[in-house]
Amino acid sequence: MLFGAVVIKNIVPELKTVQKNRLLSLQTVKLDTNNFNENSLDNFILNQRVTHCWRKVDGEYKLLPVVYTEKWNLSERKNMAQKIISALRCGAAAIAATVDNSVIGFALLSGYLFGKNKEYIDLEEFYVSEPFRRNGIGKLLFEKICLAAKKSGAKKLYISAHSAEESISAYKKYGCVPAQEPDTAHVEKEPFDLQLEYDLTLNIYEVLDKHNYTDLLLLADEQKEMVERYINKGTMYVIDDCGVKGEIVVTDVGNNVLEIKNLAVLPEFQHKGYGKKLIEFICNNYKNKFSVVQVGTGDSPLTVPFYEKCGFTKSHVIKNFFTDNYDHPIYENGVRLKDMLFLIKYL
Repeated sequence: MLFGAVVIKNIVPELKTVQKNRLLSLQTVKLDTNNFNENSLDNFILNQRVTHCWRKVDGEYKLLPVVYTEKWNLSERKNMAQKIISALRCGAAAIAATVDNSVIGFALLSGYLFGKNKEYIDLEEFYVSEPFRRNGIGKLLFEKICLAAKKSGAKKLYISAHSAEESISAYKKYGCVPAQEPDTAHVEKEPFDLQLEYDLTLNIYEVLDKHNYTDLLLLADEQKEMVERYINKGTMYVIDDCGVKGEIVVTDVGNNVLEIKNLAVLPEFQHKGYGKKLIEFICNNYKNKFSVVQVGTGDSPLTVPFYEKCGFTKSHVIKNFFTDNYDHPIYENGVRLKDMLFLIKYL
């Protein structure tokens, strides 16, 4: 829900741990001059204690003791709000995370592309209010601003990143890497910043830290003990489109057959082609190694037609698989699953 003409309220300063029930009203919104004004950041809390920063020593980056506190006063908060307003009037894009209609985090993009091939767009500002950090809000904001950057026509997000240990660690977790084309203007303005970039193009790649994606895996196979049976033997890929949107796990079951053991897409990104792209990737990547790819699934009116559209045909059935192997009834779209239906596709 966008705020329309409602002005975003100032958040009451809160230095204690954020309670989960406060985050139930968390929203992300596209900012404009109707829902954001010069007072919207008056109580935004920037108070970061820095103890170590990355510095270039003899041509290599090293983490060195650098101690200071970055803190905004009221004047600085108003200046930032005015910067955002001015940028919006010049065609820039900005996203805010809000709780109870109050800004608790924001990201600002520049309004133009740059670089040798005009591939980059600049992430000019990116902050989360101190009481709301370590709740996944930064990651959420980053993914939303990346989508906005992609819509602008950019292929890469450019970040002149503060060299504090915590800041660089966060960007690395998001998937940022050193910029291939460091921008001279950014380097001259902030010589201690690390020049980073984030690839905005869709990527499918293997991941080894499979248990970090347990929530995704459980979307497709809701009993953890069943997932544990195959997760360590399987190869896992994720589809990353300004953030991970889905995953697929495959295993070699012998006789030149590759089996899809788990395929899941986040609910809010389903029906957008991500599942189909994962299957196409598997088929193309393994066509010279296997002759058949198979998948076992419940006889569901949602799942079976999806695989059939991807070129699979029905093969055989294992009776009572779900009733014999799961400790609770499994339902999909209101249908209780009993038998496992196998479908195959020749490569």
